[in-house]
Amino acid sequence: MNIKIEVFQDGSSIFKGKLLNLPFKASSINEKSMELFGDDEPCVIHQSYVIRLFAEEMADALTSPLNYKDHAALLNRLEFDDLEKITIQRRAQ
Repeated sequence: MNIKIEVFQDGSSIFKGKLLNLPFKASSINEKSMELFGDDEPCVIHQSYVIRLFAEEMADALTSPLNYKDHAALLNRLEFDDLEKITIQRRAQ
């Protein structure tokens, strides 16, 4: 998954890179790992799997820019301040 994105907060770019490199919250990763694997202290393999799963869900939703109003559940997994002011969009490959 090589989807390149850019994250904006109040119109200013705060992240450019691959979707897989977004800063997902450890608590979100642990919660999903517990749900999927019964593992509340996930190993690197489980963490990587969950991150890929989160990134795939975001990629599926990226048919248009993601914002908090329409995609709160996806954005709440991210380690950014003021998520209500975040917009994520695809970048040209």
